[in-house]
Amino acid sequence: MKNPRNFAAASLIALAAALGATPFVISAAHADALLTGTITSTAGEKMGGVTVSAKAERSPITTSVFTDEAGNYYFPPLPNGKYRVWAQALTYQTANGNAELHKTTRRDFVLQPIKNQEDWIRQLPGDELLAALPGDTPEDYRMKTQVRKNCTGCHSASYPLQHRFDEEGWNKILDLMKHVNVLGVYFGPDHKATPNIEFHQKELAAYLTRARGPGESSMKFKLRPRPSGEAARAVFKEYDFPMEHGHTASMDGSDWSLGTKSSMNHVAGVHDAQMDFDGNIWITFAHTSMETTIARIDGKTGAVKNFKLDDQRGIAAGTHGITRDENGILWFNTRSNVQRSRGGLGRIDPKTEKITVYLPPEPMSGTAGTLDTDLNGNVWVTSPDGALRFNIKEEKFTEFKSLTYKNQHGTATVYGLAADRTGNGWWLLMAQDLVDYSDIKTGKSGELKLAPEKAVMESLTPEQRKMYETFQPPDFNTPFAWAQAPRRMGADKNGDYVYVGNSFGGTLAKINIHTKETTLVPLPNPEAHQPYQIGVDKTHNVWTNLWSTDKVAKYDPSANQWTLFDLPTRGTESRHISLLERDGQPLRVIIPYERARKVAVLTPRSEAEIATLKARVGR
Repeated sequence: MKNPRNFAAASLIALAAALGATPFVISAAHADALLTGTITSTAGEKMGGVTVSAKAERSPITTSVFTDEAGNYYFPPLPNGKYRVWAQALTYQTANGNAELHKTTRRDFVLQPIKNQEDWIRQLPGDELLAALPGDTPEDYRMKTQVRKNCTGCHSASYPLQHRFDEEGWNKILDLMKHVNVLGVYFGPDHKATPNIEFHQKELAAYLTRARGPGESSMKFKLRPRPSGEAARAVFKEYDFPMEHGHTASMDGSDWSLGTKSSMNHVAGVHDAQMDFDGNIWITFAHTSMETTIARIDGKTGAVKNFKLDDQRGIAAGTHGITRDENGILWFNTRSNVQRSRGGLGRIDPKTEKITVYLPPEPMSGTAGTLDTDLNGNVWVTSPDGALRFNIKEEKFTEFKSLTYKNQHGTATVYGLAADRTGNGWWLLMAQDLVDYSDIKTGKSGELKLAPEKAVMESLTPEQRKMYETFQPPDFNTPFAWAQAPRRMGADKNGDYVYVGNSFGGTLAKINIHTKETTLVPLPNPEAHQPYQIGVDKTHNVWTNLWSTDKVAKYDPSANQWTLFDLPTRGTESRHISLLERDGQPLRVIIPYERARKVAVLTPRSEAEIATLKARVGR
């Protein structure tokens, strides 16, 4: 523990020994085998945009690529060895095979179509299911809005909608969910019910029964095309994060035909992730654990090393967010899983693996769990009622309070945060659609409010409007029907904008850091694409994880153009995205999978890189 003279003594958390490592080791020096092949349908069609995955025996790493317009796929060089290889496309059966890689190995697949619609519905990511829900009539539009904003606050839309229930069944699910919070805690039937679900329950149950009940479905599926162009050139490496005490999950999302997995019984947990300068991945663990506060995944082997800070009752201290400063040092929040009232700020040097924890002095608020660094040697972290700036050199905290903390609609919960290139911090009050920001020159805070969804407001019935007059959500994941719900954000460190992921509005808020002018940029399908965290690369492209589906989106503001990248796993439920850009190295986009318990690294590939692989295969 670090106990600088200006801080209160920290007695909650003590550093314990680093634990464990997975045994699989593979040498990168032998990564010279090429895997290629062609995917066709039973009708003889050369299938573009098919996901092809390969995993070596006993390895925790899965590599995935996509076929080009001619149905051909090209893996980057892989280590020699025996691999399981499989290919997947929506509405087709999963094709499985094996390959022993040595130099160039070819593995072709023929995909069989799935005849029964109900069987391929289980394959679908959340956005396809949301998009297919009926919304043409005013009544259906209002219910579709309620599903989008109250049935996807804690989990992917694919989790409930992959199933069919009669009206009694949907009512039982709604009875449960209106008393459950984001952590999965059931408060019992005497708990104040979520107002949106309580008020709309009869209509919602009937609506869901028409869509996913025993009879003919009212859903209309219009699946978007498979990946092509830039999206089809990407390569993914997915790293498994093992469960504790030798436990294993029955499914990990690799086979889409099995649907979206449950996250109960501590199956989930990987929350935020950052890559260090050596290519290793550091993750935070958001669920109660006996051994993991943070962990490191070896980027070459996938071996996991756990680091534990002792909490009470023998469990590990919890955490949520993690960031990396310009010197490669990693910073994360700490919190007690027993008493969450005062969190700390953790620091770890990836080279020495030394951990130091700083606690804000009384009467400052503790940390709350989302972090960023500025260009002036400061770490910014959210607090329950604002943001804290930590001067690394002086080891000193400065506090900035939210302008709104509590009002007639309840507590304005702070969640996302970013630091802009001028050194100011920005933080989000999700349930209230508020964006707060610091003025480091005056020490004061400012605030702006995001514009609501106009179409939703215009669709409200008089009864709904009356209900919302006294609306007090018990949880920040149950917003107003018209809410944008700013979740997490990122700053362009080379530009003049911060970007907000509006998770229920399906938009990005683009905010000029000088004028505060705000523009809402819709995602390709705002009713189905729900952004979460934002990362901005050195060329001003905006990256975001679409958390209620299995996709990553890239927005090019200069061209006003979106690119959607399909994740190779079903039920990812990602809550974070981060970038690593180093001179002479490709951009790497890091996406942790909360539900599927993996971490993915997306690496874009150029047409020239694919051409080089084709030439090597042809020799």
